[in-house]
Amino acid sequence: MRISVSDPTPSGTGNTWTVLAFAGELDLAVAPQVRSTVAELVAAGRVRLVWDLEQVTFMDSTVLGVLVYTMRQAEAHDGALRLAGTGAQVLRLLRITGMDGVVEMFPDVDTATSVPTARLR
Repeated sequence: MRISVSDPTPSGTGNTWTVLAFAGELDLAVAPQVRSTVAELVAAGRVRLVWDLEQVTFMDSTVLGVLVYTMRQAEAHDGALRLAGTGAQVLRLLRITGMDGVVEMFPDVDTATSVPTARLR
């Protein structure tokens, strides 16, 4: 599993999103690393987060817990979490758990970082 962090939107636009791009399997073994990365980003004030899941081949319920943690942390600091590029397996997990109705999902990172949201300040 790989995690890369980037800010594809220009700062100063008021719509800066930090993208966490994942590749491989997101499971119990990597959940602490994902949670730690999210905690560091939120502590640094980067609270508009996009999880890029396009290259994720598997995600388990442990990481689903980290996803909920990410969403709560972002929202507690007036930010938000968006998902981009969810594949069939991840989408199935989100639907089974009802998370597909809770977190915003977009087909790709470009759309996720460019669509304005009225809730965000």
